[in-house]
Amino acid sequence: GAASTGEGASTGEGESTGGGGAAQGERLATGLRLVHALTQFWDRHSHVTEGRRWLQRAMDLASADGGAPLARMAHGLGILLDEQGDAAAARPLFERSLAIWRELGDREGQARELNSLAIVHRHLGDPDTARALLEEAIAINRELGSSWLGSVLANLGQLESAAGRLDRARELLREALVMDQRRGDPYSEVIDRQSLALVSLRAGRPREARDTLAGIFGYLASSGNTYVLVNTLEVAAAISTALGEAMPAARLAGAAEGIRQASGLLLSPGEVVMLEEYLAPARAAVPAEEWDAGLAAGRALSEPAAIELLRSAHDVSA
Repeated sequence: GAASTGEGASTGEGESTGGGGAAQGERLATGLRLVHALTQFWDRHSHVTEGRRWLQRAMDLASADGGAPLARMAHGLGILLDEQGDAAAARPLFERSLAIWRELGDREGQARELNSLAIVHRHLGDPDTARALLEEAIAINRELGSSWLGSVLANLGQLESAAGRLDRARELLREALVMDQRRGDPYSEVIDRQSLALVSLRAGRPREARDTLAGIFGYLASSGNTYVLVNTLEVAAAISTALGEAMPAARLAGAAEGIRQASGLLLSPGEVVMLEEYLAPARAAVPAEEWDAGLAAGRALSEPAAIELLRSAHDVSA
């Protein structure tokens, strides 16, 4: 629907009488609003390739006028590119969007793009720039009293966790969790809990990490969010490794890999290295052919079966 509206607007098809220009402009605006509204759906339900196609076409249409519509399209496309592991392509889109919001004096838009730019800088292996961008985004969100502050705090918490600043990470993530619970945002709550589980794992408390992660299985079963599922499988594989459970770790990692390949949600190079480091002890603990068989068994699982595997690995009843 959004695409046909946009195509009609660009060609003037069906506008044979006077006033066509105004009608054409309204159809374009409607099409762009539809694409913007669908961006979160494409993101959270992992229709990433489809979303990229529509957002690119919408950007082409919005580029003539620029302004807020173009900034929104660039932001949405940047998110989907980053989720597909192409942070280098996402960065200039967020930079373009940030420049527009600054030109318009839109502080909320600036904070959103600073947050997104920070994420891609982290994925590109530049945590210092990411930290500076997140601190600026947090300052703006606190100034505005924004309800989205929790998400930015969580991103900084993840960054500090990866840097080994575990006490600071836990503090940020707990504040984020309280804010996201108050806002009634179950998606953000799940991300906070995933991140807190990783903090516990890095602190040498894998059973605490497992208990934290188990609290999100209900969301996984009801939401259909593939992005959260694959991340949870990978964290669970790392926890199983830390607990000396090599074959469950292989099956969980294989399930994540298979679902990522099927949905186009690729890991960034840095994330690949990090995951390999987490799984290395489990891989070394069993013969190579057994490890490969475990990966293959996991790769063959559907998403519902992968959720059941998670429950089984965490000894949580369905």
